[in-house]
Amino acid sequence: MTRTKATEAMWAERVRVWRQSGETAEEFARRRGFAASTLHGWSSRLSRTEPPRFLRLVPKAPAVTSSAPELVVEVGGARVRVAAGFDPTLLAEVVRALGGAAR
Repeated sequence: MTRTKATEAMWAERVRVWRQSGETAEEFARRRGFAASTLHGWSSRLSRTEPPRFLRLVPKAPAVTSSAPELVVEVGGARVRVAAGFDPTLLAEVVRALGGAAR
């Protein structure tokens, strides 16, 4: 593992433990000997690369006026309706733009 990846992994673990601790960033960081601003910085940086905490695919029955089935993709509070024959590359870009982690 490269130094950069090791550092990122270390901070990812610290941020995860902090979020589960219920402590403020200041309390958590002070007890462990680093700056709360650094913890906030890593938290922000890592949240931009984390997959969404909630992604639900909702199959939908065909509408009365249409015989084509569709899928509803929810990312956070956004809903995207996907019909048969959709462009998977475009869908991945939309999910990424909404903060999801389409890979």
